[in-house]
Amino acid sequence: MQILFPSGKREVRTIHSVRNDRGSLIILFEGINSREEAAMLRKAVIEVQEENLPALPENKFYHRQIIGLIVVTPEGKKIGQIAEIIETGSNDVYVVKGQGKEYLIPAIKDVISCIDLSSGTVIIAPMRGLLD
Repeated sequence: MQILFPSGKREVRTIHSVRNDRGSLIILFEGINSREEAAMLRKAVIEVQEENLPALPENKFYHRQIIGLIVVTPEGKKIGQIAEIIETGSNDVYVVKGQGKEYLIPAIKDVISCIDLSSGTVIIAPMRGLLD
C-alpha cells in the first residue's frame, strides 16, 4: 500500500487493521503509534492496487468505475459523460457533462435504471425537469 502525501512524497506502509466507524474507515498502519504521527497522514491519498480491493456486493460500484461512463436515456439518447461524483450524505450525485451543458443526476433507484460497466453506460429514467 502506498501513501501519497500532498507534498508529492510517496511512502509504502502496511495496514495493521481497518474498522468502520459511523460510515468512515479508521485505518491503523504499522509503525504509526501516536495521534501526532497519524496527523501527518491527513490529506494524504492511500493508493491500493486493484487486486487488493475488496469485492463489492451486486449493484455497488467504486467511484472510479462510474466516472467516465456515458449516460443515456432508455431510448438511447446520449446525455453526456460522468465527470465527477458528489457525495451528499443521502445519495451520490453524478455530474454529467455533455453538449455544452452540465447535468446533476441523483444516484437513486428512481433515476438510475442500469449501470453497465461492460458497455460503459448508465441508463437513466429522467424525472421531469432533470434534463432541462
